[in-house]
Amino acid sequence: MAALPEYRRFTRVNLPVWAIVGATVVWAVIQKLTDKFTLAWPLLAALIGLAVVSVTLRTVVGLKSPHRIYQMTLPLVVLDLLLITLGVGLTGGFQSQVWLLYFALLVSEAAVMSTRGLLLALAFTAIGYGFASAPLPPEHWNDFWYRVAVLSLVAWLIHQVYRSHAEHRLELAELREQYELAQERERIAREFHDGLGHHLVSAIRGLESLQRSAGRNPNSNLHDALQEQVDILRTALDETRQTIQQLRAPETTDMRAFIKQSAERVAQRLGAQLHCECPETMPELTPLQSLMLTRVVQEALSNVMKHAGNPQNLYVECRVDGDWLEARVADDGNGFDPETVLEGVGLSSMRDRIHTLGGEIALKSAPGQGTTVHVRVPIRGELWKS
Repeated sequence: MAALPEYRRFTRVNLPVWAIVGATVVWAVIQKLTDKFTLAWPLLAALIGLAVVSVTLRTVVGLKSPHRIYQMTLPLVVLDLLLITLGVGLTGGFQSQVWLLYFALLVSEAAVMSTRGLLLALAFTAIGYGFASAPLPPEHWNDFWYRVAVLSLVAWLIHQVYRSHAEHRLELAELREQYELAQERERIAREFHDGLGHHLVSAIRGLESLQRSAGRNPNSNLHDALQEQVDILRTALDETRQTIQQLRAPETTDMRAFIKQSAERVAQRLGAQLHCECPETMPELTPLQSLMLTRVVQEALSNVMKHAGNPQNLYVECRVDGDWLEARVADDGNGFDPETVLEGVGLSSMRDRIHTLGGEIALKSAPGQGTTVHVRVPIRGELWKS
């Protein structure tokens, strides 16, 4: 389902391409029927067949992988330029209206080609059109170069407009990421206040109460009560360290190493066997993606430590699946029934973070069968490469 928007975008572009080829075929057949072409029917049929093969090739490549059509843009453009040049040469040369297909092709491809690729395509167009128009009478050279110049400048204009638009989109994306990072830091600050603050306040009040009790009854045994307060303070200290690490990790630590270290600490405290699998080289992520994913994995590990009981195994996995980065945190501990347990702040926070990245999160658990948290987020590349 995630790839459907890409196919819709490809289809919106591909349908007009078929329409242009169809209109050209109809025009050519009418020209032949009205004896305006000296081209033989078999040769005309061969040209039509080549045109249909070309657009079919584009369609097959695009439907198989919408991203691959961009990687093959220059080879496909060169093929189309050869076919158009052949068509111009066989249907009247400079006088043929088929030269307008140069215009349609370059104007459409100028938006997606690199600058170098577009310059090469323009050079091939000028050479091909000149070859198809030869021999050209001297009185037509002025018109020839005018057509080539206008065609090139319009394609270049569209190329530059698209580049400016893409750069503007990148700037907006960076601003949005900065905004999301600011929101994430505010969210961490709230969690810091609600979690750590609660533990510290409880510890302080407990110790104050013990102090008052000790003052009234010097002989009372306060060892267990004091130990409880010490445990609360240790919990608060652990949360403080985790919060600081979560804030600093995406900027100062390799994400793979940080996730592995966090999983090792949790497994050690639980006495569980750790099974950690991550690719040797993680994909390049934006600061927002790194921060969000690290926090989600940390929250999932925190839930294992709080609710899994005494699991024998802890599984932490990361892998790249096409344009998606997937992460899984699972245990074979107590588990629970998701239908009967209200969604807590931790899971809600994980959902918010993953949805912010345009990703998906799934929770699977059952009493006595452990818990699995599976998340996947899209890996976004650059919008433009010159």
